[in-house]
This record gives sequence, C-alpha cells and structure tokens, in this order.
Amino acid sequence: MRTRTPGALATLLLTWLRLSACDCGPAGPACSYVGHASAVFIGKVEFTDHDPAMGLRQRTFVKFGVEEAFKGLSSGQREVWVDPGSFTSCYAEYTVGDRMLVFAYAGPTMPPDTPLMSLVPGQLKQKPLPEGINPDRLPVVYSAPECSGTRSMTNTPGWNADIEYLRAYRNGVATPTARGRVTEDANFGIFGFDPLPGLPAVKMTLTGSGINRSVRTDSDGYYAFDNIPAGAYIIAPFLPPYVARGGPRETTVPRNGCGAADFDMFAPGVIQGNLLDSGGRPAVKVRVEVLRLNTNGKPIYYAQKQTLTNRQGQYRFDELPSGNFLVGVNIFNAPDPETPYAATRWSAKDLSSIHLMPGERKQISPLRLPAPSAVRKIEAEVRWPDGSPAGGVTVWGEVADRAAASGRRMPMAWLGLMFWKASCTLSRPKFGSAPAESAKWHVLVLCP
Repeated sequence: MRTRTPGALATLLLTWLRLSACDCGPAGPACSYVGHASAVFIGKVEFTDHDPAMGLRQRTFVKFGVEEAFKGLSSGQREVWVDPGSFTSCYAEYTVGDRMLVFAYAGPTMPPDTPLMSLVPGQLKQKPLPEGINPDRLPVVYSAPECSGTRSMTNTPGWNADIEYLRAYRNGVATPTARGRVTEDANFGIFGFDPLPGLPAVKMTLTGSGINRSVRTDSDGYYAFDNIPAGAYIIAPFLPPYVARGGPRETTVPRNGCGAADFDMFAPGVIQGNLLDSGGRPAVKVRVEVLRLNTNGKPIYYAQKQTLTNRQGQYRFDELPSGNFLVGVNIFNAPDPETPYAATRWSAKDLSSIHLMPGERKQISPLRLPAPSAVRKIEAEVRWPDGSPAGGVTVWGEVADRAAASGRRMPMAWLGLMFWKASCTLSRPKFGSAPAESAKWHVLVLCP
C-alpha cells in the first residue's frame, strides 16, 4: 500500500517516526486494563475541539456521552471529559459519533501499552475552552491517549467477551482468568486499516498452580481460561504447521483480574516462479513483488515483500502466511530507471491472485514483462510565496500511471506528516528520472 521513497528522505522519515513513536500493538483483553484504569465505560464521542492543522501540538478536550459504566464513575453520570494525549506522540484522534470502550486514567500518564512516548511541547495557537467547561470550576479530565487500551466498539472482534467480563467485574463476581488472542503473522503488514487476522482452532494449553487445562481459540482467535486459581502459569499454542513467535508465554493471574498472553503464529509458505522479458528470455536482476490481500481482496497496508530474480530469471518468496497474494512487477513500487516497466501482475486463466494454504509451497506459471518504457527527466522549481528560490527544500513525487493508479497510495509516513503545512509553493514539476508514460504525479513539498 505504499510507494518507494528516496534513500535520504526515507532515513529522515524513519528517524522522525522513531523519535515520536507511540509504540503499541493491538489492545489486549479488557481484564488486563481494568485494574489500572481510573474509569472504564462505553461511550460515544459527542464533542472534540481537535484542530487537524495543529497536529500533536495542541491541548484537546473530548467529551463522551456515557452509555454504560463499569468503574470509577458515579451513578447516573452521563458525560466524561477526556484528554487524548495532548502534546505527546501518543495523541489519539477521536471523531464525533465514534462509539468506544474507554479506559481512562487520572491525569497525564504514560499509556500502559507503550514503553516509548515523546513530548511535543508548544501549542501553535491558543484555543478557547469548549462550551460547558467553566475555567473557575474545571471538571475532572481523564487521560485516554493511544495505547491506553481504549478501543472502538464497531466491528471489533472479541468485544462481547470483554463486556461480559467488565459487567462481572462491576458486579463483584469476576473470577481470576487467563486470556488473550492468537493472530496469524501480524508482522506482515500494518493492520490499522485492516482487521488483524485471528487464528481459529489453535489448541491452547495452560499449566501451573497444580492444574493443566486446554481450550481452542474461537473464530477470531480469542481464548480464555476462566475460574482458575490466582498464580503463575505457562500458556502455549499448538497448531501444526504453525509456529509461535517467541514460543510459550508466562503470565501471572492476580486474585482480582486476569493474566493476558497474546501470540502471533506463522506457517511458512512459499511462492516461486520465473520472470521472462518481452522476448521470452529470462529477466535477470528484476525486482518482483508480492502483496498480501485482506478478506476483501484488497492489499493490506504495507504488507509487501520484494526480491530480485537470479541469472535464470527465477524468484522466490519465503515465510508467507496462508491467504491470498498478488505477484508482479511494479505493483507496489513505482516504475524507475532500474525497473522501467508498466505495472505487470501475474495471472493464469481466470486467476489473478495466488492462494496459499498454511505452510504450502507453490510454483506458479511464468510471468512475462512488457517492453521496457523509455525514461525521461521531469523538472520543477520550488519558490517561496514572494517568488524567491526555495533552497534546502525536500520535494517528493509519487508516480501514478494508468496501470497502477487505482491501487497505489501515499506511504504511511507521509500520511503522518500531512498536517505539516508547507509555506512554499511548487511552480513547475521537477524530479529525476521516470518512465515516459507515467504522466500523473502526486507532489508533496517539505519546507525547512
């Protein structure tokens, strides 16, 4: 789901992301947060004064209408004010109308699911207090940034089990439990835009405190060991030919709460084949790509691998999960002087994707390239608003030719930087080399 970025700029972007990261994975089971949170409730966003133009550098207030409370709120309380992580890299954007399960904490706090959070001080401009907030009598404002355990209640697998547990917790009848989720190769792709694939029918074993039990994960990959004594346990998943990254996990179950252990498993599959040039000869040292598809047949964000063909025009992709894949040339990256071909996708008969069973190895029919495209240079000038030349400005272009326009998107790193408004202007296109028929360019300018 992204395009290639020049090396120096890629380094800049990766550095920026690393310094301002909020490093957390998918939220764990509700029982692993409820003991630490000050307030827990289901609510709908009724108001936010978030200003997209200000990015992370702003004080933001979000008002939730409370539908059901589980902890920390007075009887009959119908609204809660939340700070989404103002001035931090864990800033969360809430949208009016979103229905959320909220884990809120007293005052500014480090989110429980991240070891890394950076501060971004200095509000760009002053914002007035929202209506309903009296500056002389401020309401309680909780903290619910990213990595706080807060999650959407819309199309979120496993939420029924979470709500059942929270109701039992509120009523004082929750019993010690160990639970979690098993996913399938969550490292191959960024799943903020796609549901994280759960792995069903995994045999989970729990040993410790004098007991030995087993259960199977459900259709979304969730499991639970309920009504177990408090104590230390080892939990292990088992489903050949899958292998768990990191192996078995140790967890401690408290008297009032749960032990949580999530697992990611993969069954290394293989897709291999031959690449031919337009004359039917082996295409040597050409970049071939594979894209992982979601359940709707669309590419998963950044779930791609690439390799170069050998002297015989052969290529091979290892350690692929089960599911459907696209294979081709320039179906992810834009054409460039080293690979000057229009986007070319593998297909055979009525098939345009390749399906792998867990651990399957598949040899696909040869893929034939079109003739290489001619290469030309595209130039541009960048000027400040007063017309003077803008030196030291990074200009980045995304090529979008007809063959790939429907499937190519801007890289995630750029989406994260879009709120940086450039104060300079692009007067003429100007880049290095690009295939001649790549006529459409998306341009972003970063000013010093």
